[in-house]
Amino acid sequence: MACGGTGGHLAPGIALAQRLVQDGHDCLLMVSGKAVDAQMTAKYQRLKFVVGRGRGFGPGLKNKIKFFPAFLSSLVSAWRLVSDYRPQALVCFGGFMSIAPALVCALRGIPVLVHEANRRPGKAVRLIARWATSVHLPSGVRLGGVPAERQHDSGFPVRQEITPSAREVARHAIGIPAQGRMLLIAGGSQGAKILTRWVENHVAEFAERGIHVLCLTGASGLEKEIRTPQSCVRFLPFCHQMGSAYSAADLAITRAGAGTLAELAACRTPSILIPYALAADNHQAANADYFVEAGAALLCSEKQVSELARHVFELLSENSRLATMRDALAMLDATNRWEEIYHETVKRARAQEESRL
Repeated sequence: MACGGTGGHLAPGIALAQRLVQDGHDCLLMVSGKAVDAQMTAKYQRLKFVVGRGRGFGPGLKNKIKFFPAFLSSLVSAWRLVSDYRPQALVCFGGFMSIAPALVCALRGIPVLVHEANRRPGKAVRLIARWATSVHLPSGVRLGGVPAERQHDSGFPVRQEITPSAREVARHAIGIPAQGRMLLIAGGSQGAKILTRWVENHVAEFAERGIHVLCLTGASGLEKEIRTPQSCVRFLPFCHQMGSAYSAADLAITRAGAGTLAELAACRTPSILIPYALAADNHQAANADYFVEAGAALLCSEKQVSELARHVFELLSENSRLATMRDALAMLDATNRWEEIYHETVKRARAQEESRL
């Protein structure tokens, strides 16, 4: 698997690897050296990870110039890794960590599968798709210039531990009082300062209304807790119990990465989505629109954050509306079918193994 760099690339790689390892296959996951990768991989003792080389293509001229020598280094590193590990298939999940191993495997005749989670495919996926054995995309999304028979509908692989649980059980697991409403604030694996500041600015109001808050601040982000008799507001850089965090929350305020949306659906957590305005190809806006049109979430742009508190407090008081959103989330989760990429990976790997005999 080539799946590092952000949580949105890493989480589906982990999910697919969990399924493969569970069924007796051997997997090696190439991740980046970023802190977020180290935090996410720490709990998966059964999986094998290796830190690869590479860097993103921008933004800015300086980063673009640095990309090319880094890419050459990543090619050499990927060639050595493929020679040592001798995989029967490679699955890429986009981002800068995918390009070098995909090119190396293609040159060496190893099947390359690429998975795109977002409704607007990224640059790396668009490039790799030109030579990939198969391309797995969200339902209804297709790439021009790629033969139709190589393109497949695919959902988002969700990690095994991201499952719904009873609210009281989930609250106990993450140390939040069982009584009162709870907000989950998640700015993606990198955190979102705009959301952290919003929580800090409304601590007094949360206490007044008896609302608990778990705010995930991202790698190297704020870590503290503010308790009053009425509420608990906790800031954490990272949470290893995301299934419980989603299940404990009455409402989430999140970015709109494809992984976050799939996990919200899996745990039936209504949300207000604030797409990251600088996301590549504005893909988070496209993801958010899909969820909003399904009735599973509300949309709030970064420019409208001043109105966020009003939307939050209104929605938390409308039980019927929250229930309707949970029903829509259940429908979305039911259609999040990603078994095909699992079966395709196993089929391609077995065919490659037979060809080597």
